Amino acid sequence: MPRRTLLLKISYTMLFCYLLLFVRAEAAGMASGYSLVLASAPGENLAWQPRENSVFDNRTFFTEQTIIKGKTWERLCLGFFDTRQRAMSILDEVQQIYPGAWVQKTAASNNFTVIQQATTTTVSRANARGPTTNASQSQLSEKQLDSLMQRARSDFKEKKYSSAIRYFTALVDAGDHKYSREALELLGLSRQRKGQKTQAVKVYEKYLAQHPDGESSDRVRQRLAGLMTATRAPRKKMTMKTVEAEDEIITYGSLSQYYRNNRTTLDDIGSITTVSQLISFIDLTTLQKSARFDHRYQFAADHAYDFLDSDDDSEFRFIETYYELSYRKTGSSGRIGRQRLRVGGIIKRFDGLSAGYQITPDMRLNFLGGLPVDIDNKTSINKHKSFYGFTFETGTLQKHWDMNLFYFDQKVDGLQDFRSAGSEVSYRDKRKSMFGMIDYDLFFKELNVLQFNANILFDRGRTAYMNAFLRKSPLLSTSNALVGRQEKSIEELKKVLNIEQIYQLALDRTANSKTVTIGGSQPINEKYQATADITFFQVDGTVASGGAPATQDTGTDYYLSTQLVGNNIFVDRDTGVFGIRYYDTAPSTTISLILNTRFPVTRLWRINPRLQFDSRKLTDGRSQKKFRAVLKTDYRYMNKARFDFEVGYDEIVESGDNQLLGNNNLYFYLGYRWDF
Repeated sequence: MPRRTLLLKISYTMLFCYLLLFVRAEAAGMASGYSLVLASAPGENLAWQPRENSVFDNRTFFTEQTIIKGKTWERLCLGFFDTRQRAMSILDEVQQIYPGAWVQKTAASNNFTVIQQATTTTVSRANARGPTTNASQSQLSEKQLDSLMQRARSDFKEKKYSSAIRYFTALVDAGDHKYSREALELLGLSRQRKGQKTQAVKVYEKYLAQHPDGESSDRVRQRLAGLMTATRAPRKKMTMKTVEAEDEIITYGSLSQYYRNNRTTLDDIGSITTVSQLISFIDLTTLQKSARFDHRYQFAADHAYDFLDSDDDSEFRFIETYYELSYRKTGSSGRIGRQRLRVGGIIKRFDGLSAGYQITPDMRLNFLGGLPVDIDNKTSINKHKSFYGFTFETGTLQKHWDMNLFYFDQKVDGLQDFRSAGSEVSYRDKRKSMFGMIDYDLFFKELNVLQFNANILFDRGRTAYMNAFLRKSPLLSTSNALVGRQEKSIEELKKVLNIEQIYQLALDRTANSKTVTIGGSQPINEKYQATADITFFQVDGTVASGGAPATQDTGTDYYLSTQLVGNNIFVDRDTGVFGIRYYDTAPSTTISLILNTRFPVTRLWRINPRLQFDSRKLTDGRSQKKFRAVLKTDYRYMNKARFDFEVGYDEIVESGDNQLLGNNNLYFYLGYRWDF
């Protein structure tokens, strides 16, 4: 059976090209009555780029000008509403996107400049192969941004919080620029000091959603926790007196638990429960701040209790457990314990020590060392491997570039495991975002990882992206010599092979893999958007050595996916996705049809039905049909708790050798997440 049919390949390629080149027509309308003022900024004829959200559907974005203290300001507005009540009915939702939005009376005689009809939002696919651009782009010139920020900072220092809020709001609504993160934090602090606690909470929550990591994020979490605590019943204060100042201690985190159950029915065998687990996860952070030092105590762990094998007690994992001390004056810090590393291509988590020195406000040098941790392995400490390394962070260069350099040296049972050096570079402007990484092994003199991602935003909402990923599989290290061997450690392998043989065996057991994805999206009208991508994947073969057989080149596998995404199809704020996927791989070819929908029952309760049909033909002559039906629902309670439930059913029928075999799976999970 041939791996590909020419007709099918040409058809999908034509569909892919059509979706990328399809041009959407837009229309705008005008009316009078009431409108919402979303944002304002000094100047005229500004390049506003309204944000996308389903709440804006069937509404018109327009601008109007006004005079504030003798200077011309331009307002971005949303219209039109025939009554104030209708405008007020969506104000709360709009303020989640534009916190400073307010209702105004729009006179019919006003001169409007229509920007566009509001576009609908899209739902990113769970298996999307590439980053997406979430933030709106900057709408103001560098000179305007500098002027706004200077005024905002000045009024903030002089405690003129009303005008500072206006300036910071204009900066936040201007989109993504060099001041956007600072402006959002200071907007929340300005509202907090002005006594607008509810608005400050919303701004802080928005900040943490956009910037979950970093020193400034810790500050925002402390302020948010303080505001939330202030609204509750008084508690006994946790304070510690020091010579210079009173310490502030804040604790926050989350707790979640999910129960999973899967029951399988096989022809001629019967039913059996294959999964029955309770998975618990806790994430706890305590911050202690004094005049000179900041202390952070981090604990994150999970536990899986298996009801089918309750004697198995090896499912507890420490995800992160560390203590960090920071010196405010210099920015220096040290951390000890189990921690994550977000730099480089090999080491992801380790038990050990890291320390950093802030050379300048943008440049930082870090040292780290310890024992690497494979989180999928339930063992707590790896006694066979140790490493040390350096990372150098340059901060933002030329307004758009970020870069870091890294070097790692790792040993395994007395031998060199790897010695890698490389860099990560990212670029971001109004229309483009790019990321590249290179990881080169200085010991084996081989390229370990080469990665490049790019996103481009075109006019009328069109996007295109490309991801290229070349890497060793598995990532090159001396430990790969154990692949296919009965020995469990390099120490054991050293008893039967010499050092040169071990290093050569590691090279023999390491293959090259290549993945390239090209995709894009195209709005069709206010309700619908089309997306498509194609992925090429290949793994090279390896030679037979050390008792392990050779592996064959997989050839090039193809993955083609197209989707039509709609919003507000049946009810307000609903989403529907119809997708077609075609996979052509070495063992089989598969065509999938997917229908995925999401309906808001209320503002806090959503349901998500999903249907999928797969038709698979294997190269050995067998065929397989699979039908899946899934119903998911989630409910949020007071922004502190979320309850989830999912139930699904799979029916699989396989034919081959004049036989029909079938099985089905019925599964469900339910659980909750509580943030405190």
